[in-house]
Amino acid sequence: MSAGRWRLLATPLVAIAVGLGLAGLSGLVEFGAWLVPVAAILGATVAVIVLTRLATSRPFLPTATGALAAAWLLLVAYVPAEDGGIRWLPGPGTLDAIGAIAAEAVSYAERTVAPAVVTPELACAIAAAAVALLLLVDALAVGAGFAASSGFLLLVPWLPALTLERRVPTLALAGALAAWLAVVTLSRRADHGSWRARAREGAAPAPAGVAALAIAATLVVGLAAAPLVIGGPGWGDMPRLTLPASLGGSSRLDLEIDLRDSLTARSSEPVLTYTSSTGRVDVLRAYSFGTFDGTRWDRDPEGETLAANGILWPEDVSDASLTDPGTVSVSIGSLAETRIPVPAAPRSLVAGVESRYDPSTDEVVLDRAEGTRGLSYTVRQAAGYTTEDRLRGADGLIASGGDGAVPARYLELNERMDIAGIRALAEAQTDGAADRYEAARMLQEYLRGPRFTYDTEVAPSGDDAVSTFLEERRGYCVQFATAMVMMARTLDIPARMAVGFLGGVEDGERFVVRGRDAHAWPELYFPGHGWVRFEPTPAQQTGPRPVYAAPDEVTPQGPSIVEPNPRSTTAPEQQLPTSAPEPTATPVVESEPGTQWAAIAGAVLLLSLGAGAGVWWRLRSRPPVIGDPEAAWRALRRTLGDRAGDESLTPAEAERWIVAEGHELGVEARDALASLRVALEDHRYSPRGSAASADELREQVAAVTAAVTETDRRARERSRA
Repeated sequence: MSAGRWRLLATPLVAIAVGLGLAGLSGLVEFGAWLVPVAAILGATVAVIVLTRLATSRPFLPTATGALAAAWLLLVAYVPAEDGGIRWLPGPGTLDAIGAIAAEAVSYAERTVAPAVVTPELACAIAAAAVALLLLVDALAVGAGFAASSGFLLLVPWLPALTLERRVPTLALAGALAAWLAVVTLSRRADHGSWRARAREGAAPAPAGVAALAIAATLVVGLAAAPLVIGGPGWGDMPRLTLPASLGGSSRLDLEIDLRDSLTARSSEPVLTYTSSTGRVDVLRAYSFGTFDGTRWDRDPEGETLAANGILWPEDVSDASLTDPGTVSVSIGSLAETRIPVPAAPRSLVAGVESRYDPSTDEVVLDRAEGTRGLSYTVRQAAGYTTEDRLRGADGLIASGGDGAVPARYLELNERMDIAGIRALAEAQTDGAADRYEAARMLQEYLRGPRFTYDTEVAPSGDDAVSTFLEERRGYCVQFATAMVMMARTLDIPARMAVGFLGGVEDGERFVVRGRDAHAWPELYFPGHGWVRFEPTPAQQTGPRPVYAAPDEVTPQGPSIVEPNPRSTTAPEQQLPTSAPEPTATPVVESEPGTQWAAIAGAVLLLSLGAGAGVWWRLRSRPPVIGDPEAAWRALRRTLGDRAGDESLTPAEAERWIVAEGHELGVEARDALASLRVALEDHRYSPRGSAASADELREQVAAVTAAVTETDRRARERSRA
C-alpha cells in the first residue's frame, strides 16, 4: 500500500472507532432504533471523505467536504421544517430551530434519569457529537498524519464510563482500540518528514478518470442518496435494533442511577397518577435489592415466577384479607419500567396485559417492549394487613427457624464495611428491645431522629459507605435505607432495599406522583407475615411513618450519650455515593455476547465502503413527525419558545400562560389550543388515551403557531411605527 492510499482505509477505521465509542454511553441512555440514523450519517460522511480524497491532493479538503455533507445530513434527519416536514434546505428559521433542538437536548439530559429514553433532540446531539469527533480525528490522523495522537480524541466517548464508574462491553472497547491501532500501524508507512510533508505525500490524487468518477459519486452520496435514505420515503420501515440489557436496557429506577436527580432536577416531572378509595397510598413498590458490596447495591436475581393472578404476596395469605380491600387505579405516563409499581401490601392486579409475579422479590414483572409506559391498571390492596400485633406475633416463628425461608444473601455483610463497629452501634440503639418488631422500630427512630440531616448534596469517598454515613450523619433516602438494612443484618434480621415511589400529593380527585417522590426504603423480614417496610428517612422527605411503625410516646432507644464509633481504625473510608452506588474507578469490561455490536460495526464498515449503496432505498411514505399529543405539544413548545412559559408548567398552566402573554389568538386559535391541551391530558392520564388524530394535532399546532406569529408581527409593526 502506498503512502497515500492508506488514508482511504484509515477514515473508515476511524469511523468504526467512533461508532463503537457510543458504547461509552452504556447505562446512561437506552440503545435502540436511534442508532440506525447515527450509523447511516457516519457511513455517508466517510463515503464522501474517501471519494473526495480520491479526487484532490489537498490534505484537509476531504474533511471539510465531509463536514458539509454531515451538516446537510443532520439537517435532513433531525431539524424539521416549520410545517413538520423535512427541511431540505437551510432557511431563515434554521438557526432558531437548531438552537431550540440544542436547548431541549441539554435540558432533557439535565432532568432525565439514566438510562434515558433517547428523544429526537438527544439523538441529534449524540449524532452531531459523533460526527464532530469523526471529523476532528480524520483531520488530525489522516489529514495531518498524527495518527497516534488522535487516540486521545477517540478516548472522549469513553469518558462518561471513566468518570461515572460504569461498566462497558468488552467487544465494543476492544473493537475501538483495534481500529485505532490499525490506523496507527497504517500511518507508519508515511511517518518521515514534517507533518506538512506527510500530508502532501499522503494526499496524492487518483488518476483523472477515477477522480472525475469520485467527484460524481461524492455529489450523489452527499446531496442525493444519503438525505433520501435518512429522511426520505421508507425510513419508518427500517428494522429496529434490540440490544441486550447490559448495553442500556435496564430500569429507570435502578440504584445504578442517581436517585438524587429525581429528587432535584426532575422533581416536578409527573410520573404517574392514581385514584384511591382509601386515600393516599404509602408507597408504590417496584424493585428490590439484596446484595451490597460496601458501596454499590445489585438488583435481586429473578426467581421462579407465576402468572400474576390471585393475591400477590410472598407469604400465604387467605382470601379473607381482601374481602374489604381498598382500590387503587393507576395511570402511568412516560415512565418506562419492567416492573409494575404496586402497594406494599397483599394485593391483586388487573392490568389488561400479561404479567408475572416473583414471590422471592415481591416484584410484578411486565414483559412488553414499551414496559410500563402508558400502562393503566387497577390494584385491590389489603391496606390494613400489617399491624403491630401481627409483627409481634412473628417472634415465635423466628425462634423456630422461620428465617430459613429467605435467601442467605439478605443476611450478608461485605467485609469492606466495619462490621464490628456497625454491629456495636446497632446493639446499643436496640438495647432493651423485647422482639424483632421493637428492634426494627428503634433502628428506624435512631436514623430518623435529630442526630441525622436529610441532604441531597453529599459527596462520595472511600470504600465503606455505611460507616461514613453513620459518622457524618448526612444523606438522603439511599443512605438512610442502606444504613438501616446493614444495621438490621448485624442483628441477624434479614433485610433488603426496596425502590419505588412515595404516594405523591392530592390534586383534585386524583393523586399525582412526581420525580421528587422517587424513594428507597428498607424492608425487614417477619416470618409468616412477609417483608415489611420501615421508614428511617426524615419526615421532610417521607412524611409520617407507616402506621404500624409509629413509636409510642416514649420509645427506648438505648444509650444515646455514648455511641460506639461505627468505623475501626483499619477500615477504609467511604461515604455512600450521592448517585446510585457504582463500580470501581475504571470501567470494568465484561465478557458478553458480541453479536449485536459485531453487526453494528459491520454495518458501519459496509456503509463506509459501499459509498451510500441503496440498502435502505425503499420508496414508501415517511411517518408523520407529529403522531401523538406528546409530539404535538413538544412541537408547539419548541416553536413558541419562552412564549409558552416554563417547562415545569402543567398543560393547563401553559395554556393560560400563552393566552395571558398578550397574544390575540382569536376564537379559532384558542379552541385549537384548548383541544390540544385536552388531547395531551387524555393521552397522559385517561385509561382510553386520546382520540385526536395526527392530522387534527398538526392542524391545532399550526393554528396556534400562526396566531402567535401574527400577533408578534403586528407588535413589531407597532413598535417600528
